[in-house]
Amino acid sequence: MNKPIRFCFLILFCTFFVGCVSFQNDPAISVKEESSRLTNEFYEKALYAERQKDLVTAKKYYQLAITADPLNKKAQNGLAQTNKHLQSLSDKHYLNSIELYRKGKYSDAKRYLLMALRFWPENVAARQALTASQNLTVKKYVWHTIKKGETLSKISKTFYDNPHQSGIIAQINNIKDAANIQVGMKIKIPELKDHPFINQVSTDIQDHWADESIEPEQKLDPVMMYKTLGIEFYKDLQFDSAVVEFKKVLSADPSDTESMDYISKAYLEMGSIAHTQKKFLTAIEHFQNALAFNENCLPCKNNISQSKEIYKELHYKSGMKLFDEQNLNMAILEWECVQKMDPEYKKVAELLDKAKTIQKNIDAIKKSE
Repeated sequence: MNKPIRFCFLILFCTFFVGCVSFQNDPAISVKEESSRLTNEFYEKALYAERQKDLVTAKKYYQLAITADPLNKKAQNGLAQTNKHLQSLSDKHYLNSIELYRKGKYSDAKRYLLMALRFWPENVAARQALTASQNLTVKKYVWHTIKKGETLSKISKTFYDNPHQSGIIAQINNIKDAANIQVGMKIKIPELKDHPFINQVSTDIQDHWADESIEPEQKLDPVMMYKTLGIEFYKDLQFDSAVVEFKKVLSADPSDTESMDYISKAYLEMGSIAHTQKKFLTAIEHFQNALAFNENCLPCKNNISQSKEIYKELHYKSGMKLFDEQNLNMAILEWECVQKMDPEYKKVAELLDKAKTIQKNIDAIKKSE
């Protein structure tokens, strides 16, 4: 008797005797075996991420592998090498940002700083550079109309006797590229506590102070730095990095409503991306996190419901197809995914019982041969 016919005979035989056979539960997987399984799974995912040149994700999976098995040498070595590469990439992007800043490409410089911090969040120099504008102590402003032949560097030299403070002028006026300034443009020049105007200029322009001349001091503190980074990451569509920063803010100040709003929106965006990629469990988790930070998030509730329905139907139908193909173990796994989320979904409980019973009978017959 060939194998396909024999397999069909076994299924019919087991179905006929479905009510006559009692089974024991599968032996529980030991903690050690589960730890080993998780370690290998995370390690393989880390290697795959490395092959895809996604070192940030690789680092995450190496860390998870080490959490599952703190003594795993392969994961430890992988993490050490990945950290070395990430630090190198971070330093490289930080140096590129400095060069772009000197060229007056302020928007590009900020983007490279964000990339440097994504590769290595502990890059202190990059963090300080990105949040430098939060540490300005502005004494007064003066209006200046750009003249023919002037550049931000020349204007900086005129007011501060230092051409390298042009970035401060750009920040105050939201200028993304120094090459884009035009003759006749009116900009504000800040007199700072750490960068006062030179005496002659201060005397010459006293009748041109801006109306909003005196502003409160802006001092850098860690929480403000985290929030600033979070907002910049969010604007740059680096939602996972934004979440990390906003969590730091909320850890220090759980009532910070702005951070709660941003982190909810970041999770919502991450959920939408995962949903598009058909990673429905991940999408549901992100949508639930978004809802946790904003209980009035209607899109979160709708997306959770939609993702769950698609997930259940997808695995339910997959289980049906596998069952028809006589792949009982895989069908069981698919239907267990559905039952875990919704035990009352369609006929999943009935189908699971049927498939498990048939599989047990097949196993019993095989053992008796």
